[in-house]
Amino acid sequence: MQAGAMAFQTLQPGLSLRFDADNPIALVRAARADVVAGTGEEANGGARALAAARRSIAQNPLNADAFGLYGLVSLANSEPDVIGRQVAMADRLSRRDLSTQLFLIEDSVRRNDVAEALRHYDAAMRVKESVRPTLLPILTEAMREPAIRKRFLPYMEASTPWLEAFTRHAVSNSSDPASIAALAMEAGGFPEGSQFATRVPELLSVLVGRNELDTAYRFYQSVGGGDPAMLRKVEFTEETTDQALAPFTWQPVLVGEIDSIFVAGADGQLEVETRMEAGRSGHILRKLFALPAGDYTISIPMRSDDYSPDDTVQLRLVCVNQGSQRIVFDEKQDLAEEFVFDPRFTVPASCPFQILILMATTAPTTGDVVLTLASPDLRQRSAS
Repeated sequence: MQAGAMAFQTLQPGLSLRFDADNPIALVRAARADVVAGTGEEANGGARALAAARRSIAQNPLNADAFGLYGLVSLANSEPDVIGRQVAMADRLSRRDLSTQLFLIEDSVRRNDVAEALRHYDAAMRVKESVRPTLLPILTEAMREPAIRKRFLPYMEASTPWLEAFTRHAVSNSSDPASIAALAMEAGGFPEGSQFATRVPELLSVLVGRNELDTAYRFYQSVGGGDPAMLRKVEFTEETTDQALAPFTWQPVLVGEIDSIFVAGADGQLEVETRMEAGRSGHILRKLFALPAGDYTISIPMRSDDYSPDDTVQLRLVCVNQGSQRIVFDEKQDLAEEFVFDPRFTVPASCPFQILILMATTAPTTGDVVLTLASPDLRQRSAS
């Protein structure tokens, strides 16, 4: 009889109780199902369930499910003080019940207890991964509040099992990416480990894309450990091509029809080799700068293979200032077997940050066009 009761206690609690009327697990499961379905026979909503919970606790005092049932019945009877006590008891006995954790999150928020709410967020996302898509967006937007970020810092450890999913979601989806940058800076950076290795360039790219350059610059220095002088360097070096700090470093474009990659040239210097399908147009390379106002000349030695007479390379300078962008320079040159692209441009005084973009346009023929760029040289022209 005991074996029969144990065999059915979880999936068919009603059948289990036919074998053993005092099976503690079946008592709670059956009573909880009745409460949820509204099939209790007593007019006093939940009296039968409370009796079942008491019998269950008599058989098994360390019974988180039974105390959780107490809380569920109290919730139905609108007894908030009783709810809190009974659900808290269920939480102390076991953190594996998801409904208990979700209730306690709401209760903690109602009491404005941030630290306790975060503790229950942590427990809930450890209990069941499937709840993360529901909770992560709420937690992401909560990072807008400095007080919440401060209490979240203990969870910014690689040992937190859901932190990688949270940072990945937050970087890509936050309505206020500056708050995620602030969290990372307050934590001293993202945790070590390969799973967090792409977070810095991902967040930098989002901030630059949102024109939040001041925040991106602080994040670049604080978390990325970037050198401010990098924003005036144009040549291809190991430092200026480190993708961990893109787009503060040179960022080659990789899309379906355009493949740009840094390679070592014949003299050991870095070059960019771009292979693009003929008939395609698009970006090849880009980098963020903070050049002082003035007149400049940039020289980029180039080689082309399998190009057509109408194929061109294009250099564009975009000024980024106070959330807006405007093109301040845009020039094209025809491709040739070997040539130097050396346009002149001016950085206006109202342009604290600039994005330099190199693009190419090719005519529709067969095969691929290969464009090779040697390390550029940038010179500021003296005022005449």
